[in-house]
Amino acid sequence: MMIVKTTIFGFVVLVFASLLIAFLVITGCSTVSTKSKLKQNKQLISRMNHEVWNKGNLDILDKLYTSDFVLHFLFDGSESRGIDSLREHVRELRKAFPDWSEKIRRTVAEGDLVVIHYVSTGTNLGRWLGNPPTGKRIQINEVSIFRIEDSKIAEQWLLPDIFSMQQQLAGAGH
Repeated sequence: MMIVKTTIFGFVVLVFASLLIAFLVITGCSTVSTKSKLKQNKQLISRMNHEVWNKGNLDILDKLYTSDFVLHFLFDGSESRGIDSLREHVRELRKAFPDWSEKIRRTVAEGDLVVIHYVSTGTNLGRWLGNPPTGKRIQINEVSIFRIEDSKIAEQWLLPDIFSMQQQLAGAGH
């Protein structure tokens, strides 16, 4: 009888230890998986920033954005929908500022969101928002929040320093 009690006790300890190890492995993998996903999301935004905004590569939009992408302009409450609308927005900006460049200063990721603070620069050599080119170089701070879905950008909330941009283009800034 003593052998049976010892064997049952040993079995219970073995099962408990196995469950504890399994829990630690799963929890550890989950943390690694979450960290890995956050890193992938940050890399997606970095790649997008470099390819689309710094190089003007519009051929890559379908790889980086969902087909029903929504861009929310926080400064005026408007929005644009779809990759074609985004493509047109990038074209217009790069016509007005052919040397447009964005440098990411800070990146924060949590869940399916990535937030970046970046500094954008460019020389106004084309019409922008109905205004003739000024030939002036601008530098503005911007913040964007991106929502990632299935490893693609599904939404962006954009907050550029429009006031500073307008001042600089009018000659009251840099």
